[in-house]
Amino acid sequence: MSDKHQNKRWFSIFHPEKFHLMLYYSITSFVVIGIVSFVVGEVFSRIEKNDLIERSEKYAGYIVNHINLEMYEAFFVPSMDKYGYIDLENNKEQFNSLDKIIKSNIYGFNLKKIYLFDMNGQIVYSNISEHVGYILERGENLQLDSAIKSVPASALQEPGMKDSKGVLVDESMLESYYPVYEYNGGIVNREKQTGVMEIYQNMKELDIQIARAHKKAVIITGSSMGLLFLILLLIIKKASNVIRLKTDQLVEARDNLEENVVERTEEIKQTYERLQETQKRLSRSEKLAGIGTLAAGVAHEINNPLASVASCAEGLMNRMDSVDFKSKDDEEVFPDYLKTIYDETYRCKDIISKLLDFSRRQVPVFGEVDMNALIANVVKLIGRQKELKKLSIELNYSPVSVTIYGDVNQLQQVFLNMILNAIDATADGGKIKITTTGVDDYAQIIFEDTGCGIVPEDLDKIFEPFFTTKSPGKGTGLGLSICYGIIEEHKGKISVSSNGIGKGTAFTISLPIYEKT
Repeated sequence: MSDKHQNKRWFSIFHPEKFHLMLYYSITSFVVIGIVSFVVGEVFSRIEKNDLIERSEKYAGYIVNHINLEMYEAFFVPSMDKYGYIDLENNKEQFNSLDKIIKSNIYGFNLKKIYLFDMNGQIVYSNISEHVGYILERGENLQLDSAIKSVPASALQEPGMKDSKGVLVDESMLESYYPVYEYNGGIVNREKQTGVMEIYQNMKELDIQIARAHKKAVIITGSSMGLLFLILLLIIKKASNVIRLKTDQLVEARDNLEENVVERTEEIKQTYERLQETQKRLSRSEKLAGIGTLAAGVAHEINNPLASVASCAEGLMNRMDSVDFKSKDDEEVFPDYLKTIYDETYRCKDIISKLLDFSRRQVPVFGEVDMNALIANVVKLIGRQKELKKLSIELNYSPVSVTIYGDVNQLQQVFLNMILNAIDATADGGKIKITTTGVDDYAQIIFEDTGCGIVPEDLDKIFEPFFTTKSPGKGTGLGLSICYGIIEEHKGKISVSSNGIGKGTAFTISLPIYEKT
């Protein structure tokens, strides 16, 4: 079988929309067997553990009752007859006598430690002599408190834990507390409790039996469920072959249909996007062509008369000294009127010049252009304007030199227009930020200012010819339209964003990065 077919087969097994009965049954069965075996093992272990602890507690009760009787008959009665009192702490002979009796009675019972408490929680006897005199405060040990109230109690101590005396436990032990009573003639007097006895049983055998029970439960459960799994596997295997065959046929047919739909949808989407872009470019081209033709005609017709007006105004201004004015008022007003005519005439000529530039756009001469170097050169050109308004320009160049392919003069015109517009829009003492980066296959230049901003409804119109946000007489509305056309001829993109009035504006220009072949 080829690698291609092998891979296809494995893909079909794990295909999220195919039902592979054998796979799902096997995975589910193994998970269920594992979980059930673990749970059954834990249940049986807990049952066995509780049973063993219960038996150990009964055993501890038997030992305590036995020691209690021997201790009373062989120690307490003779000691009271001899001394008239019991003082294990200060009477060494009494302590040794009790120690001998207890040790002789616990021999062979597998007890690690034994303690005898009085009713105040003080240890009056222990086979570990250094613990004698130790006091457990009420509330410090719940099992002891319970036994003082004549209710036996036990606690299982695991390795790593500390017992009630603060001693680290190195093996499993059962800590049992039983009340100790007075005896009269060999009969226990449960109305007269004299103290509490605590014994520690080694529970190593408990751990062994629990582990054995857990293992046995797991083996039995796992074997039973494994046998059931094999029986059902044979039945499911036959059904799975039929299901897999039909599923493969359905999935293959559906996948083919989906692929065809996806391909056609993507083709339609791309065609539609190209059509929209073509329509947009065609509409803009037609609009610009019409505006260019009109602008050229208007500029041609108006240019000559304006030249005559400007010449006449200049001539009159040169002859002002020889004119005899009838009044002082005429002498003051007439030069101002004449200068206004002269300035406005040249402003009209400047507008006509821009109209001619718009209508006779030059064919770009493409070449390699260092983006960072071009930006730096443009910033030098506007040094005077920047100083006049006390503006700061922050330059954030791309750390790697980025080369674009374009007309250096036209791109310089675009970048210069961007910066000059930012200067016009920004109040004295404001800030302009220029950032250059390389994003994928495009060089990106971002011009940000802290100026007056643009209202949202004007953002879509900002690149249209003759549209301007400047006050009347301050702009023609052709600069950004010319920039848009230049960037478009360079197969780039230009966009604008603003958060609103007084919140600044950002222009982003993207140009293809030049790659040497």
